[in-house]
Amino acid sequence: MRLLFFALLCPIITIAQINAAYVFKSNLYYSKLDASGDGLFGFEKDGKIGYMDKNEKIIIPAIYFYENTTYPSIPTFSKGYVRIKKDGKFGLLDKTGKVILPFDYDYLNKTTSNYVVVGKQNGSKTLYGIVNLQNQPLIPIEYDNIQSDSNLSVLKQNEKWGLFDNTGKKLLQTDYPTLLVYTKDKVLKAEKDGKIFLLDLNGNVIFEKAKSVYTLYTPAQGMILCLVSGKYGFLDMKGNEAIITKYDNAYSFENIGLAKVAKKISGSTYSYYYGYVDKKGNEVIPVKYETMGTFSEGLLIAKDPETNRYGYLDKTGKWVIKPAFLDGYGFDVNGGTTVKMTDGKWHYINKAGKDFGAFGETANKYFNADGFAVYENTDNPYVLIDKTGKILQKLDDCDAIYNFSEGIGGYRCKSNSKYGFIDINGKLIGSCSYDGFNGFFDGVNRIEIKVSGKTKYGYVNSKGEPILPAEYDDLKAFRSGWGIVKRDETYFAVDKSGNFKNLPRKYDNIYEFRSGFAIGMIKGSDNNHPNTYYYINTDLKEQFNITAWEAYLFWDNVAVVKRNKDYELMNKNGEVFKTLAGIDNLKFCTEGMLAVKQKGKWGYINDKGDIVIAAKYDSCDQFKYGYGHFKLNNKWGLVDKNGNEVAEAKYDNILSGENGVFIFYDNGWGAMDKTGKILIPAKLFTVTTFEKDRALARLGKSYTILKSPLIK
Repeated sequence: MRLLFFALLCPIITIAQINAAYVFKSNLYYSKLDASGDGLFGFEKDGKIGYMDKNEKIIIPAIYFYENTTYPSIPTFSKGYVRIKKDGKFGLLDKTGKVILPFDYDYLNKTTSNYVVVGKQNGSKTLYGIVNLQNQPLIPIEYDNIQSDSNLSVLKQNEKWGLFDNTGKKLLQTDYPTLLVYTKDKVLKAEKDGKIFLLDLNGNVIFEKAKSVYTLYTPAQGMILCLVSGKYGFLDMKGNEAIITKYDNAYSFENIGLAKVAKKISGSTYSYYYGYVDKKGNEVIPVKYETMGTFSEGLLIAKDPETNRYGYLDKTGKWVIKPAFLDGYGFDVNGGTTVKMTDGKWHYINKAGKDFGAFGETANKYFNADGFAVYENTDNPYVLIDKTGKILQKLDDCDAIYNFSEGIGGYRCKSNSKYGFIDINGKLIGSCSYDGFNGFFDGVNRIEIKVSGKTKYGYVNSKGEPILPAEYDDLKAFRSGWGIVKRDETYFAVDKSGNFKNLPRKYDNIYEFRSGFAIGMIKGSDNNHPNTYYYINTDLKEQFNITAWEAYLFWDNVAVVKRNKDYELMNKNGEVFKTLAGIDNLKFCTEGMLAVKQKGKWGYINDKGDIVIAAKYDSCDQFKYGYGHFKLNNKWGLVDKNGNEVAEAKYDNILSGENGVFIFYDNGWGAMDKTGKILIPAKLFTVTTFEKDRALARLGKSYTILKSPLIK
């Protein structure tokens, strides 16, 4: 195909639209966008991170970097601050963008309201300490490791651990091979000489256990998860076995005073039944559920073994929301969750089971503490747009688009991978039934249909009606009122009604009409003799002929011929009027311009053979709509007929359209006018050049900010 085609950059994924009831702001075009907490939304621009508010006002400009570029994640705010990276170092910002801690640190982790764990590289290792929000050191940066829990920290130095509060006061000497702090339960866990110790914050031993027998996990809610002989149970804070070690799996106690436990399903290696026990070991929620979450906002999702549906239990094991769902999630901090109902869609409900409506077929969302979530739109439909980017019509059943030609564009159908046509107002023309096409010229299109593995050609008009059936092996593009078809080893001219007309003689080959002439070629008697080229006018008469090694169709008023080593220009009377000495190569253009190569560089000559734009570019392509397409230093720009570079060579691609509207590629396709004013930001996956201020496009990846209905 000769029409411009931009390859698709992403696979097609079709999803249902998000329910408008949840949409706060849509069509936000960024490389990445995340709900970042504190009412802010992190976004990526040109590979850097910034933050905006819910109304898309930039609060923090995109000047910061990802911590990990292999798995890029936008940092989230916590208690009004965000840890972020710049120039290879970590710093701390508040939600106005003010730098609270300078970008001086190789490690930074804000664990409390007032204290920050920091680290700096020292030779081959990192040393750690603690600073306050005024960047004043509280614990010097001289420790090999640090673990902080609320207002207490354990620090490692010379392979020993000690305990400090976060003001820098030493509570226990650095004398322990292992030491972990659990501030909520006001205990420490230490290991020494083959024993596990539970200590109080003064370093006094509460109890000890033989490490060869016991594995102790995190203390929580006054209970310590332990493993003995491959079975799980719990100790109290005095070291007594409060719940016998009889479970195949178990988890720490949650803040409701219950712990999740599990027993293997008979005959299975990795499948379990789950339930919950209280601190006395009573199975408050029976161990009978194959699928079960953890408590969130006081409720627990579980799959009912009788109905095989999901519902929500309270801490007594009672169904608060009856099992009626195909799937579901735990409750968010706003008191809502998404569940998949029997209509196959995800709905948002509250803790009373009230349904706030469906998101869509695949759109399950977790709203953060400020009530917002971000949804990535992966539908990316094909659309008809105007030059402002306004969507005039969505193109259903479409997975590729091709330029408008004479107000008619081509597209490929998703449903059958065939091609069809659409006019500039979005009206479909005919059916999507062709295997290929070459675009409309003079209201006629050459179409292709594969028959038994062979490509056959025919003509259709601008209404999609057949002029010639697709049954010919050789059919030229239709121009200047005529098509050319080969039938029974003889070429014929074809008019718009499909009537065959004889040509002046039998030719060895023939080239389609262009600018009022076709060319019939008779080969030379051998490779040492040139060919004879007959220029056939629209009256189907041979107007003149020329003997040459190469001869080409007219482009506007000029044809190029090659009778010896040099290219020559010929007018429509068959008169050669200019020798193009020193031209190594050329590319045919329109609008009276010809791209030529001299001494390894490209420029343009006019239809008189005069150099109008010096050969200084790495490449040049067609002149169209008054502008030429040139390449310099691996970037593309546009030049006018006077040699003025109206768009400098800084784009991965740029192409002109009607009325001075250019399309350009800069990490996405966009549009601008000839003054450089951006008409459409570079946010599209694909777009055609504009004709009559219309183009066909595929929308790029965009985002929608969603708001929980439980937030006022």
